[in-house]
Amino acid sequence: MKRSTILEILVLLLCLACATYFFVTAWTPWQRRNVVDIHIERFDRVLDEYVSLGSNTALARMNMEYPRPTKLLIEDVLKIGNINEPEIEKRLREYYLDSTVQVLLDEVHRQYADVSDLEAAFNEAFAKRLQTDPDYKVPHIYTQVSCLRQSILVSDTMIVISLDKYLGADFPLYKEYFSEEQRQQMTRENIVSDALQYYFTSIDSAALKPDGK
Repeated sequence: MKRSTILEILVLLLCLACATYFFVTAWTPWQRRNVVDIHIERFDRVLDEYVSLGSNTALARMNMEYPRPTKLLIEDVLKIGNINEPEIEKRLREYYLDSTVQVLLDEVHRQYADVSDLEAAFNEAFAKRLQTDPDYKVPHIYTQVSCLRQSILVSDTMIVISLDKYLGADFPLYKEYFSEEQRQQMTRENIVSDALQYYFTSIDSAALKPDGK
């Protein structure tokens, strides 16, 4: 092989290496900012494990892995006491051992064994948000069973979805507590749209206030 041919090949390889380096360094930060990998945290399952089995392991997970959702559920949703009160966990378990609540827990377990469709929808929505705001921080998403108290709860860093409020318009228990119009909205298909509406309205409203307050 002639020396000139070898040099041409080397120059070509060098150019390809430089182009690859430029592409990777320029594209990777954009990719990292705009690719979302949301995993829905199944707080409802940990709670169900504690209620069903009286599991100390599940209780420890509630306190260590899910302190904010646990506090929110006890103090603001169910309003059964303060998180630091003696035997508050016992009171919580007794609340969920109610026969009506057990029906809700069982149906949530049946209908929401898989939430990958919800994760995919949230991923798509927040990826679009990142395209317009690369520094946007994606919230953590948790699921719970609120005993029909709440549908969606939001903060600046968190979305909590009460799956027991999305068991379908024909779920028999709903007919005792909700109108037909209300029941039509209590479906799996409405979870993501409801959550995003509450969340974006909340954070966008906060951003308009001085100092975000």
